[in-house]
Amino acid sequence: MRILITGATGFIGRHLVARLQTDHEIYALVRRLPTQPHPAVRYLQQDLTAPLNRDLLPTHLDAIIHQAAVIDTPSVDDATPFLVNVVATWRLLNYATQAQVRTFLHASTGGVYGCRNRPFHESDPHNPLDLYSLTKAQAELAVQSAPGTFSKIILRYFFPYGPGTPNPIPSYIQRAVTGATIAIPEGGGPRFNPIHIDDAVEATVRALALQGEHILNIAGSEITTFGGIAQQAAQLVGRTAQIEEVPLAATIPYYRADLVAATEQMTKLLHFRPKISLATGIGELVGASANVVVAPDKSGS
Repeated sequence: MRILITGATGFIGRHLVARLQTDHEIYALVRRLPTQPHPAVRYLQQDLTAPLNRDLLPTHLDAIIHQAAVIDTPSVDDATPFLVNVVATWRLLNYATQAQVRTFLHASTGGVYGCRNRPFHESDPHNPLDLYSLTKAQAELAVQSAPGTFSKIILRYFFPYGPGTPNPIPSYIQRAVTGATIAIPEGGGPRFNPIHIDDAVEATVRALALQGEHILNIAGSEITTFGGIAQQAAQLVGRTAQIEEVPLAATIPYYRADLVAATEQMTKLLHFRPKISLATGIGELVGASANVVVAPDKSGS
């Protein structure tokens, strides 16, 4: 297959490129060219805040895997998440029609649901609680309403993790193994079911074979908490995690209830169950903790 992957140097994107490059013709759309590119991959430099450079893009593709996104942070102008997460998605959908793609696979987030103390099902309504999740919900609507006969697949990832992940899991592990105090919302929540990056990639690759329109939660099969992850990590280095509970009002809205994904649809449609246990994934991050950069707390994306 001839596949365009946006956000190809991001956390999930770069793992997808590594996985797919040996069997497919891969075009990697990136804002900055990587320092260690894959020789078999064609890298296309494009800032998604600007209109697509059609002269740069291939005229025909079999699939687009749209992984590029911007998370709102204090250093990011509020307009940028809309430009990259929504406007660029619409531009890519229009390009998909012209390129005669068979499948448009859109990376979304479990954050579009908000938080709630029961598992989220794909039929549940949007309830975004921050700018990033709001723009991802809008991007989902763009995918669903876009013209074109290609398959439209939306994957809502729940805390994909592994070495180099930008979500908070490595920061809790780093604090646990170094003995630093770890702030946890009172009551010990939220509960969530993270998925290891290798399993997230496997699910994504399998989703390329789907036809029609589908929305799938992509999440792990084990439910945990940040405190539980920290305690497991601390035990691996002979410590006890130093937990300090903070009032719910002092935490971000997403951490005031659970972030658990129902995964029946993922199992049914992709014929897939995650293979990497939490214990294995946490052990991997403990081993890599010397190189982990503490990440700011964000939503379950």
